[in-house]
Amino acid sequence: MRRVVLALSAAFLLAAPARAADRLLDLRQPEVVAQALREGGFRGEVKTNKAGEPYVLSGVNGSDFTVEFYACEGVKNCASYQFSSWYKAEPLFTPTFANDWNREKRFLKVSVGSDGELNEYMDFTAIGKTTYDNFMDSVDWYKTMDASLARFIEDRRKAAGK
Repeated sequence: MRRVVLALSAAFLLAAPARAADRLLDLRQPEVVAQALREGGFRGEVKTNKAGEPYVLSGVNGSDFTVEFYACEGVKNCASYQFSSWYKAEPLFTPTFANDWNREKRFLKVSVGSDGELNEYMDFTAIGKTTYDNFMDSVDWYKTMDASLARFIEDRRKAAGK
């Protein structure tokens, strides 16, 4: 009997880390996204915009970013979400600049608004559940690509003599 208890205890201990790492998240819920960000060491504040739509405020690389939600039922059960941040307008930010970045990058895209601001964004579906590890990998991709975009901008500023 002792061996059975020891064997079961050992099996449980070995399986416990895998269960925690493979925990499923329902990312249709803004609070779930915010909590996962906090667990990963990031800021995760659920807010609503002027239209009453939910978003999560967070940050990477010393700058804010938001997680915007789309096709929600009120402030929950959203169909998709987007990591997004902005750079203030400057002459460097042109459609050609955006096209140069987008041509070489697959995940993080940029666009230039009518006001000249540069918007960076990554889109995700929220349909179905995903693991915590998969979500944190997406956050890491955003963090990595955000840093890459900052270097791209700085290189372009230097090339322009600014």
